[in-house]
Amino acid sequence: MLIDFSLVPPGVANRKLIDNLNAAFDRLTTRLVSQITIPEPGSGFRASNLIRVYLQSHLRRMLQLTEAALTEFFDGRGVPAILCARGLYEGLATVTDFEKEFKVLLAAGDVKAVFQFTREKAHATKKKDWIQRVGNPKLTAKNVVTMVGKLTDIRANVPEEYDFLSEIAQPDGVGAVGFFASMTNPEDVAYFDDSGPDVQADLQWIIIAAHFLTHFEQVMDRIEAELPALSALGAAQAPKKKE
Repeated sequence: MLIDFSLVPPGVANRKLIDNLNAAFDRLTTRLVSQITIPEPGSGFRASNLIRVYLQSHLRRMLQLTEAALTEFFDGRGVPAILCARGLYEGLATVTDFEKEFKVLLAAGDVKAVFQFTREKAHATKKKDWIQRVGNPKLTAKNVVTMVGKLTDIRANVPEEYDFLSEIAQPDGVGAVGFFASMTNPEDVAYFDDSGPDVQADLQWIIIAAHFLTHFEQVMDRIEAELPALSALGAAQAPKKKE
């Protein structure tokens, strides 16, 4: 179980919401594997299992961020909890963007392009010197803020939510003095609290972000549903072995 409903303050989330979150977390946890062999038996086709590696890696990231957000919150460390919650927006946005591009390439039936695309996404980076060393500008990671901005089909205000969490995650006024120090008192004293100024609101944000697990699960299901056909196409296009 991810979160005990008895620990959730009244008004933050109802039991059904928490039960659904726990169920999604449990379902995704059962999909963790310890290894994936890239070449498929017989054909040696690599693209389908490389996509599974990509999804498995993002699955682990999403699960770890969810667990860490709640652990940090209940241990009274508000900023790390919000950092992890914001990461769930980024993770879902990245995999959703992958799905959109993958489906276009798959529809074209070019298995080599699918494999190349997946390799590039698996090794995407913002390190310019690494990209220059390899000589492939397509390794440049996309702007995550732009990708988050495209999640409006989930909720229209997702970009605004992400911007708010970013204010806390970044070391500007809101994420430092505004989060830890309370100075609105007649004593003219700064009082500090590691949990932040609005603990219940922070937990609500974390639960909202954690529910992206259900959307991630749907993306994962849709992509994996396409992989048998991709494997069949890859096997059909594979060079014939000489007798």
